[in-house]
Amino acid sequence: MILKMFNKINIHFYFCNMKIFRTKYILFLILFLFSLQNFAQNKKKEPSKNYKKIYKAASNFFYFGNYRFALNEFLKLREQDSLNVEYNHKIGLCYLYTNIDKTKAVKYLEWVVKQDRFDPNAWYDLGRAYLYAYRINDAKNAFNKFINLGYKDRNPIPAERQLEYCKNAEELMANPINVTFTNLGEEVNSPDPEYNPYIVGDESFIVFASKRDKNYGGAMDYEGFVPADVYLSQRVDNTWKKAKQLATTINSYMIEEPVGLTADGEKLLLYFDNEFGKADIFVSEGNGVNFKRAETFGDKLNSKSLESAATYSIDKKIVVFSSNRANSKGGLDLWMIQELPTGEWGNPVNLGDSINTPYNEDYPYFAPDGETLYFASTGHNSMGGYDIFKSKYNKVDNTFSKPENIGYPINTPEDNTVISFSNSGKHAYIAAVRPEGLGYQDIYRVTFNDIEHKKYLISGVILNSENNLFYGNYADMTDDVGFINYEMDSIFNNVNEINKEFNNYNSEILNKLEDFKKNVDNLPQVTIKVVNKKDNTVQGIYRPNKYTSKYIIIIEPGDYQFTYSCSGFHDVVKDFFIHDYENNSNIEDANVTLIPLFNEN
Repeated sequence: MILKMFNKINIHFYFCNMKIFRTKYILFLILFLFSLQNFAQNKKKEPSKNYKKIYKAASNFFYFGNYRFALNEFLKLREQDSLNVEYNHKIGLCYLYTNIDKTKAVKYLEWVVKQDRFDPNAWYDLGRAYLYAYRINDAKNAFNKFINLGYKDRNPIPAERQLEYCKNAEELMANPINVTFTNLGEEVNSPDPEYNPYIVGDESFIVFASKRDKNYGGAMDYEGFVPADVYLSQRVDNTWKKAKQLATTINSYMIEEPVGLTADGEKLLLYFDNEFGKADIFVSEGNGVNFKRAETFGDKLNSKSLESAATYSIDKKIVVFSSNRANSKGGLDLWMIQELPTGEWGNPVNLGDSINTPYNEDYPYFAPDGETLYFASTGHNSMGGYDIFKSKYNKVDNTFSKPENIGYPINTPEDNTVISFSNSGKHAYIAAVRPEGLGYQDIYRVTFNDIEHKKYLISGVILNSENNLFYGNYADMTDDVGFINYEMDSIFNNVNEINKEFNNYNSEILNKLEDFKKNVDNLPQVTIKVVNKKDNTVQGIYRPNKYTSKYIIIIEPGDYQFTYSCSGFHDVVKDFFIHDYENNSNIEDANVTLIPLFNEN
């Protein structure tokens, strides 16, 4: 494969397949890029005096896929010669190939195609830039102009397929899904790339890949970043804690990325591109947030080809993985292995035409519901690059339903690959480049607003100033009604229900019961007013049970103010901020003590 890196291949082909090249040559690239980086950092302030050196550095950075460093150098060259077509074109390409604001490529490529002479691929590249900017009609015009020039299309994704992306984008954007994005913040994200987030079902911790400066590697990968390490962040008291690297039993000086995690957190699947595995899948056994030394999954999954991601079924009897091995339908395909009665893994089976396409399928993920397989694909009705799709798995006949695009704005014209869900399906985690991000890709929590929130219970009892039940003084009213069951609060809803339940009792007891209910109805009434602090609307007015002093309020996550009121007593105000994370528990200790306005003496 190293010959491919030194042959003058089309840069588009290299970019789309760079993942395959990462391991075998990283030591060579580290040495080469270090020398270039030292030059970039130590050059004189007047770039015009070092034009040839700057141009050589820019070209080498670009050739080896370090578009981040190449961009800086070409921008400096352009300051000296703003009318240079090559500089402007390559600046545009650098923006397209880095995970920052790709729309910045537009103005440079628009200028290029207005010149008399330029690389005809600039029309193709401009079409991509327009698509990233959601200028769909302009993108279609640019791709059609490239096609009409009649040049052989050597791009890995042909212009005709890009036109299909445009059509898919129009359709998906016309029917967006109702979601909200929440950045996980500086405790998890950094100015460097964070990606491949995987959450356990109760959202108690998350693992992800990051290329931040403090990684174990210390050197640079071909993109100009420190090679990826695996990080973990715990959520304590509904707050994400500072993310930390996993130990050297997982991370090394080269590339390790999480590519799967079971909902119970017991098995972490890893992509290793290091001294232990060459583009292979490893697995680490977990116990809470601690993971053992990773071991290779074995030759039923790994091969001499690229294996890039994998997922366990809920019962851990099936593994779906991605590979570009022989007999794939095109690029990366999804394959499946099943556990045999002997405990060994069976031979891999291609998931077939219903899932796989002539393009790439990658990053499979079984959701906690046990039947939904999510995966990334550049095929099907993608709106550009990788989109995330879902398919239902039928355990009975071992088949998968026709994949569905999960929709915009989770999917965009950029690459969207990994998604990981909480147990309820209300929330998921993705990596994305968004305006509110900290730099490159950040980790986001996605809320599916059309899925009903999990309800939470706030319960407690009303107490008097002597710390007794507020209605305890009236308990003697029940002495003559021995058959009353205090656990059956619903019995006292109305007289008609009581008559139905106790129609076999004599009229004397029923009369006593009616007298009892009248007395209870005349007791001072405690009310609980619940206000949503977000918009100051009244969520509801609630009352405790007059026979037990207990109240139960069922409520959705949010920020609330509870006001406890009763005639002759001081109001009590309590605030409740209820998070919507999966492992929230019911609030059972919301007891309230009411103090009289005036002392009885």
